[in-house]
Amino acid sequence: MSIKNAATIVLATAGLAGFGAVAHADAAAGKATFEEVCAECHEAADFEGEDAKALADSIKKISAGQMKHKKALKLTDQQAADVAAYMAGGGK
Repeated sequence: MSIKNAATIVLATAGLAGFGAVAHADAAAGKATFEEVCAECHEAADFEGEDAKALADSIKKISAGQMKHKKALKLTDQQAADVAAYMAGGGK
């Protein structure tokens, strides 16, 4: 395989792996955001064991206005990932 072909494969699959999306989800930072934005209506313990990526995707859709929600959210992808990590851990 040529270097050019290898580079093409790496770049093509990097997007599938979420390359460049969010470096690391920080549950401690997610706790602060959750308490400020979400805790009025939700309890983190209700989401314990849920898939963090699926939660983050839902939070992003709500934030983008693609899913109905009582409250308008405007969170970055990093904040969504952080909140999802906190929620998936059941608020621990």
